[in-house]
Amino acid sequence: MKILAWSYIAALVAVTLAHLNLQAALGNPFNMYRAGALCVAGMLARLAYPQSPSFTCLLMIGSVSVLGFSHFVANGSYGSPMDIIVDMSGGLWGIAIGAVLSKLISPTSKRTALY
Repeated sequence: MKILAWSYIAALVAVTLAHLNLQAALGNPFNMYRAGALCVAGMLARLAYPQSPSFTCLLMIGSVSVLGFSHFVANGSYGSPMDIIVDMSGGLWGIAIGAVLSKLISPTSKRTALY
């Protein structure tokens, strides 16, 4: 799962650096696609590191920062502060979804019957 999460984040950076001019073609919905992609990245990171939620939060902050820098390298502009807000909220929603899924997949607390 860790390899999948890191590969996905690397793929997001690679696609951003590829600069296929998607932002000009799609307009404002491009932010929603990027937020969705960061939501998936946050979910994968949380599933990969279920015991360290602080690391997954730092990983998403770093991912959004790297994606912002790669967007600057590809386009020559930093974007708007709203882009950062949308990206961070997408990553945090992904972390929350990943936390719920990790609890459903492998519940760590087992209750013992008191007889």
